[in-house]
Amino acid sequence: MFIINSVRLLLLLRLLADAQISSAALPLDPNSTVPACSCYQAPESNGALFLNHQFFDFRALANETFASSLTAPDPINDDQDEGIEHTTSPFFDRGLFGDYFVPASWNKSASEAAPTFMVNSQQNVYLTRDSPDAPVHLTLRTNRLSTFQSASDLETAETALLHASFRIRARVAGSPGACAGMFTYYSDDQESDIEILTRDEHSVMRATNQPGVDPQGTVIPEASTQVTISAPDSEVNGSWTDWNNYQLDWLPGRSEWFINGVSKLNKTYGVPTEPSNFQLKIWSDGSAWTGNMSVGGLATLDIEWIDMVFNTSHDTPGESCKTVCTVENIEDNPVPQVAGANMHATRIGMLWVLVLGTFWVGIGFL
Repeated sequence: MFIINSVRLLLLLRLLADAQISSAALPLDPNSTVPACSCYQAPESNGALFLNHQFFDFRALANETFASSLTAPDPINDDQDEGIEHTTSPFFDRGLFGDYFVPASWNKSASEAAPTFMVNSQQNVYLTRDSPDAPVHLTLRTNRLSTFQSASDLETAETALLHASFRIRARVAGSPGACAGMFTYYSDDQESDIEILTRDEHSVMRATNQPGVDPQGTVIPEASTQVTISAPDSEVNGSWTDWNNYQLDWLPGRSEWFINGVSKLNKTYGVPTEPSNFQLKIWSDGSAWTGNMSVGGLATLDIEWIDMVFNTSHDTPGESCKTVCTVENIEDNPVPQVAGANMHATRIGMLWVLVLGTFWVGIGFL
């Protein structure tokens, strides 16, 4: 009996060694022997597969040469009503982020429904931090002048996004009358939104699929829903003034919104079907939606990181997905992991239990 158990112990140790070797190669670092990721999965996205991944971590910019000056630029003044200001850092002009996200400088005329003239300025998009020792973050800003509203808008240069999972770690602060938006956009009727209104209670986020009104101007009830921000790992209401992880999943026939990893809402109404871009902005036009910001008011949208897995209208996930990676812990480990890494860890743990059990049984027969 002892010989049998000894043989069994040796076999289990061999299995354990094989499992450890396999698991050790799971992180996709530059020195790994694991093939590059061919597809990606996002947490809570029900196994949906995406061919593309981008992770922009502004916290990692503290040691970059173009981030040597992280003082917020002066707010736009009454004389800057044309939106012709330059970008605030070379970061927005070159490299992966500058090639991927473009600060906008368009304007929007006043109307009866939206009586405030709005001008987007690149000067309202900048890198900063709360203190010299704090992580760097991206800020988008809006402020109200006597004759116009200065706003900010970042848009992906890619306009053919077709289904995605977007995750953004963000906070909002400032005067009532602003709307901070993180959303897909093709047209006013093909749009899916995460929106925070600074006139709302601090625990409220708006989840919307457009159109929000019918051709007669009647509000469509299922278009926009107020959801409650929950604090991480807590049943207590959170606040959009704190850092939260917001997630929008745009899947065929379904949109789903998450806050701090918790599903808050899903909709089948108004799910976009057209190739789109992804936009980040904070703005106000004096409309019934944003409310009116008082002259001298200011609000900001701060972002620590943006994580995107997505397909475009040219992509067909399927047989090409030979190595599927997950971005579940991307905020702490910016290298995607091969899906199933946890399963390997579990397998190793179970094998250790069997090894120790077999060893002690063998000892018992000595």
